Amino acid sequence: MSIEAVASRSGVARTTIYRRFDSRRQLIAAVIDPVVDRRPLPPLELPLREKVRWVLEQVAELFETGLGRGAIAAIVSDEDPDFTGALRHALERRLAALQAQISADIDSGQVARHVEPDAVVGLLVGAYLAEVLRRGEPRTSWTDDTVDLVTKALEVRPDSP
Repeated sequence: MSIEAVASRSGVARTTIYRRFDSRRQLIAAVIDPVVDRRPLPPLELPLREKVRWVLEQVAELFETGLGRGAIAAIVSDEDPDFTGALRHALERRLAALQAQISADIDSGQVARHVEPDAVVGLLVGAYLAEVLRRGEPRTSWTDDTVDLVTKALEVRPDSP
């Protein structure tokens, strides 16, 4: 994707594009941001198990219908640093919001104090990506199995600090 190609395909002059975007990276970010940021966070009152399910569903939706699997390949290959940088930045913003939600759940006592929010988000994204790499698509039982496992790890136990 280049400014020239966008100008040609859209039928507007390059100068028109440059009036709105200072660089190719800004243009890429403007395209990626709405796709990554289009879903609100889950309601605070959802039970922990349903929040975990919601996050997994959002990860799957993002990579299957939002960005597409090509985005995964682009991040791994890093052949286009402008695209990869814009995509990572957008994902980090979205994932930071999920981490903040987990932190709030820790503070409210819904999630165990020993839980590291960044690790949880990485685990859920990684679990989805691993399932797709291994099988081509998640198995029917994968979401339920993953939700059960992660929820058990996050739950507050009477003997936990």
